[in-house]
Amino acid sequence: MSELDREIMRVLPDGATQGNYLSTPEIHQRVVQDALEPVTVRTINRHLTRLATTGLVEMQERGNALEWRRKAGASGMAARAGAMMTFDEALALQTLRRFSSRQIPGLVADALSSMFGVAEARLQRPNSPNEQHYSRWASKVAVESGGFALSYPVIDRELFAVVSKALFEERKLEMVYRPRHNADNETPKVVLPLGLVEVGGLVYLIGGTEGKQEPTMYRMDRLWQAKALPEAFSYPATFSLEQYVKQQRRFDFMVEKEVLLKLKFFDSAGDHLLEAPMAMDQKDSRKGDALYVQGTVMLSQRLRWWLRSFGPNVEVLGPASLRAELVAEAARLYGMYGN
Repeated sequence: MSELDREIMRVLPDGATQGNYLSTPEIHQRVVQDALEPVTVRTINRHLTRLATTGLVEMQERGNALEWRRKAGASGMAARAGAMMTFDEALALQTLRRFSSRQIPGLVADALSSMFGVAEARLQRPNSPNEQHYSRWASKVAVESGGFALSYPVIDRELFAVVSKALFEERKLEMVYRPRHNADNETPKVVLPLGLVEVGGLVYLIGGTEGKQEPTMYRMDRLWQAKALPEAFSYPATFSLEQYVKQQRRFDFMVEKEVLLKLKFFDSAGDHLLEAPMAMDQKDSRKGDALYVQGTVMLSQRLRWWLRSFGPNVEVLGPASLRAELVAEAARLYGMYGN
């Protein structure tokens, strides 16, 4: 993008905040006020036309005259990228946009919306047969979740922006939280935002409380109001979000203790564990048609949900307490379905 292009972009009304357009002579008049060298109306028109083909400028006809304005969001990084974005870069951006299925990437991607627009415009203008292959690539790739599809609650984008800003700036957050047992709550509380975690389609704020050692998990979709306070806080040096999630397994729900889990799988139900182990110390062997797998895991409700998903295709051999629990559960199921 040339210096003249940048100057034209500077004087154009922004489509995101202003509804008006400027005619070519009006743009010329504004540009020449600060121009170091003479610039003609014809030159301005030629540059505007080129900027429009890159998706940075939009045009309308008023009688016989052409009027222009900057496309919504076509500034900053997008404006610089528009004139020089390659097809590889455009394809990468559009792929990122299409396949970021999780909520947090989708929410933070708002900042790149103008770049996505530039990328889409670039892919719609293939200049060679090879570039036409690029433009069709996104329609040849799909991503599907391996789990049962659920419709998760939507997070308010404005509230997410407030929370993420407070988290970034390490400022206290005043919020009204409405848990399931108190859905009409109006009482605000002040938390220290320590992290955001997405688990199974739900997004949680990890918030500390002054005077309380352990942080609390808050579902973002249950946030009713949020306001970042001017007061900053010192992010605790003893807190590690990675440890909280990966080692303490706080999102496994009702974590109990480590156990040596011993399983017997039927009908190839556990074969995926040969490529995606359930534990670092996993051991496996086959006897006839059965696959035996064992490893050290954290006993939790999530583990139980996972085991139940295999139905009669898995037998828990150990620990004995978990086996007895599932035996009792199977008896209750038989009582429900036996007749």
